[in-house]
Amino acid sequence: MLLGTAVWAEGGGLRQALVARLASGRIADLNRIEGIRLRKLGEADPDRLAAVLVPASLRQVLEGGPRALARVRQTVAYAEKWDRRGTLPDSLAPASGVRGPCLPRPALLRRFDGTQFDRFSLRGPDGEVGSVPLPTLAAIGLAGGGVAGFCLALEEGSGPLLGAWLSDAWPEGSLEFRAGAARRTVPIRAWEGLDLPPLRAGEVMLLPPPRLRPFPSLAAGTLLQLGAAFDQLTARLGPEGLHPTVQ
Repeated sequence: MLLGTAVWAEGGGLRQALVARLASGRIADLNRIEGIRLRKLGEADPDRLAAVLVPASLRQVLEGGPRALARVRQTVAYAEKWDRRGTLPDSLAPASGVRGPCLPRPALLRRFDGTQFDRFSLRGPDGEVGSVPLPTLAAIGLAGGGVAGFCLALEEGSGPLLGAWLSDAWPEGSLEFRAGAARRTVPIRAWEGLDLPPLRAGEVMLLPPPRLRPFPSLAAGTLLQLGAAFDQLTARLGPEGLHPTVQ
């Protein structure tokens, strides 16, 4: 299951919603889909009930703990069946949404060693960085101290960048980090066995970045890409990033 946060124009305003990426690649508005599901089941006031069971905020789902996350999985499964039938309306799977970080306002933002960032410094894909950032994964906290899932992350001095998608399963394969034409790869199993501390609901904790061979000097505007099987996180090197290294 891949969860994120999307914003799109609607009715003269903006809607921010909890979304899932379906197997077809479409983006499903889970709160509204749950409301329709409950209405078909004959529930009274289905929209209000859906706002409690599958809220439009990923942060609220994380604060609801494992049961809330399990409920979201049920809604995603329902959306997948609807999409496979070819009848999922475009209004429930908007194509024009702009996706930022999967969790725009974390409860806490820190490194694995406990040092903290300003949580409002968190950025999403396509940000600008002053030097080549450190590629890694981020663990996302769930109520009860557990981990809801993992996102791609780039650690940089002005604040980390977080990928658009939270994977509720441990990712497979490798991370590939590209800076222009140069490429570095690290197997995700490098983080296996890491003893994660208890996390707060809605906390973002960056895992220790791997040690990679330094990149050659790069020009301002160089495209930086961190990829895994479940997501792609991109950034641009700003004018200060002319002689970066990755350790």
